[in-house]
Amino acid sequence: MTLHPQARALIEQLHPSGPPDLSTVDVDRAAARGAALAQADRVPIEHVADLDADGVRVRLYRPRPAAPVALYVHGGGWMFHDLETHDAFCRYLADATGWALLAVDFRRAPEHPYPAPLDDVQTAARWLRSHGAEHDVDAAWLPGIGDSSGANLLAGLTVREPSALDFQVLMYPPTDRRWRLDPAADTAALTGAEMDWFWEHYAPGSLGDSPDVSVLRTPDLSQVPPTLVVTAEHDPLAAQGRAYATALAEAGVEVVGFETMGQVHSFWRQPLTMDASRALVPMVGALLDSHRARHR
Repeated sequence: MTLHPQARALIEQLHPSGPPDLSTVDVDRAAARGAALAQADRVPIEHVADLDADGVRVRLYRPRPAAPVALYVHGGGWMFHDLETHDAFCRYLADATGWALLAVDFRRAPEHPYPAPLDDVQTAARWLRSHGAEHDVDAAWLPGIGDSSGANLLAGLTVREPSALDFQVLMYPPTDRRWRLDPAADTAALTGAEMDWFWEHYAPGSLGDSPDVSVLRTPDLSQVPPTLVVTAEHDPLAAQGRAYATALAEAGVEVVGFETMGQVHSFWRQPLTMDASRALVPMVGALLDSHRARHR
C-alpha cells in the first residue's frame, strides 16, 4: 500500500539528516523539550504529579480516582525525549481510555547505556506495584505501554522479569540488534542508518546480543505476558516487530499482531493529525479493559 496522505504529510514536515550528532545531543534534547512545552490544548487531567519511584523520576496521570494504571515508557532511540515531549500524548491517552499512566523518565544513552534505562523501567514497575494504592490507582493488574525504543525496554523487562507486567502493548518495537534493515523501508520518520546508530549507543558491541536487548533472540519466550504488537507498514522496524509477534505465538504466548497500513514510524503519538492514532487509542484501552476484567 502507498503512504496514507496523513503519513505523507508528516514525513514532508521532517528533514532527514542522518544519524544524530553526539556533539549536539543536549541542544537537540532541549529543542524537542521546548517545542513540547510550547504546545497548547493539553487535555486537562484530574490529577498529574511528578513522583520519585525509588530514585527514578516518574509522572502520574490519573483521570479519575481509583483508575486502573499502566506503565508508560517513551521512545526516542533510548537517547531522546522525556516526560515533557510525551506529556500531551499521555494526557490524551489517559483521558481517552480512562487508564491512569505512570510515565517513566529513565536515564538515557549515551551517558547511561544499557542496562541503566532498562534498570530504571524495572524499578518503576516494581515501585508502581507496591505504591499504586498510595496514589489512588489500581496496580493489581499492571500492563505496560511503550513506543519504539520504549517498547523495546518493556519487551526487555518482560524477558528479564516476566512477572513485572501482566500485559504489554508494544508500538513498532525494535526487537533485534542484528536484524538487517531494508533500506527500501526508510522514511524521514526513521531510517535504518539512524536505527543502527541508536542501537550502538544504547547497547554497544556484544551487549546488543543480550536477551533483554535483542528480545527476538531470546531462547525461551514462553513466560512473557500477553502482548499486543503494533507495526507500521512503512517502517524499517515493521518486519522485526512482526517476527517478534510470531515468535511469541510459537512460544504459546497470547499475542495479537496488528499492522497499521499506510503508516510510518511515530504515528501512534500523533492523535491530532493521524486518524490511525485516534482509532488505535480506544482500541488499546478496550483491550486493556477486557484483559483486566478477565483477571479480577
